[in-house]
Amino acid sequence: MATTAAVKWKIAIEGTDAFGEVRRHEIRVDKSWDRLFDGEIGLSVEDGKKIMAALQTVLVSQEADTYTLFRRICPDCGVLRPVKDYTSRRIRTVFGTVEVRNPRWMLCRNCHPGFAFAFAPLCEVCPDRATPELRELTARLGSMMPYRQAASVMAEFLPLEPTETHATVRKRTIRTGEGLDRQAAEEERSAASQVRDRRQLELELPGDRRREFVVSVDTAHVRSADPKSARNFELVVARCGRGGRGEAGGRYFATASTDQYALRDRAFQALQQGGYRGIGDVAVISDGAEILKRLPRAMPKPTTPIIDWFHIAMKIQPMRQIADHMARPRLDGPETSPSIARRIRAVKWRLWHGRVDRAIRDLQELLDDLRPADEIENVPTSRLRSLGAQLLTYVVSNRSAIMASATERGFASLLPSRSPP
Repeated sequence: MATTAAVKWKIAIEGTDAFGEVRRHEIRVDKSWDRLFDGEIGLSVEDGKKIMAALQTVLVSQEADTYTLFRRICPDCGVLRPVKDYTSRRIRTVFGTVEVRNPRWMLCRNCHPGFAFAFAPLCEVCPDRATPELRELTARLGSMMPYRQAASVMAEFLPLEPTETHATVRKRTIRTGEGLDRQAAEEERSAASQVRDRRQLELELPGDRRREFVVSVDTAHVRSADPKSARNFELVVARCGRGGRGEAGGRYFATASTDQYALRDRAFQALQQGGYRGIGDVAVISDGAEILKRLPRAMPKPTTPIIDWFHIAMKIQPMRQIADHMARPRLDGPETSPSIARRIRAVKWRLWHGRVDRAIRDLQELLDDLRPADEIENVPTSRLRSLGAQLLTYVVSNRSAIMASATERGFASLLPSRSPP
């Protein structure tokens, strides 16, 4: 006759509370050896639910008792507040629902004579009777899949009660969405109050780094994995912070919205976290993309748009490589190839030093000289003319935002260091 062997596991939880008292709790898990013949080994999902639910019960009960006792002490005179009554309160967490003792304290009679008002401290911790983590997880799953499926997924892996139905998921998802809408509206109202043009009222301090702020922004075009799909979008990534070398930190944000007011609000929020209070000079450093030209126009004055030198250098580099290749000694090589390479370097030097008008004129003259005398044109020259025309269009459209390298380095200390020409 075969006997069924069983192993009884005890998991001990021991900790010291806020008053220095050692608390100990044991969790028991029974496992049978017969399950090994069925391929079941280790802890199952149900075992994990049981362990986490027991651990959560111990922690939540201890923390709730400590908090309620702390709130019983009057912060003004240090006397214990009178007791109104004791009830129970159910707190829903990601690892199960915990029922804890929920006392109600009266207002201090010494500090508030004549007032008979009671309050429940645990309502301050969990006003919705659910932890923020549970509400966030429920809303996240509810926004990505049907409510019934989200409820079944949570019940599959978490020790939740049957009351966590699809109706609860729907209610929490809608409530979380309404909260996010209110937060976005509040941020928009706060940002709109700072959009008006303002005049500096404090003492003008030339070169004061504490009044310089930089928004370094770039875009990326995200294409769909399916070449037949039209689901492509622009992703905007920005870094906001103080200007001046040696300033630490900076705040990042990323958004898929290219609306100028949405970009402005996100930039304001990031700048405020870095110390911006509506006073100071703001520089917006970008690659000159059309959607990024809207941001400086929406920002308050004074705001300076600046083209990052890195993007200019990346447009000139292939032209220099082609010109150097054409300048190599060849039997059929053009005689003007060495001068082409020098002229391209001269255009780069003038752009680097902020002489934009002279660089545009020299680049236009170079393109005119590269035009073939007849209809036959070799491939390097054709490619060089195409790149030059693109650079000319880029420089002309961003003429006012191209500054000398020294000025750009003064504003763009938050950017990674770029190599000089």
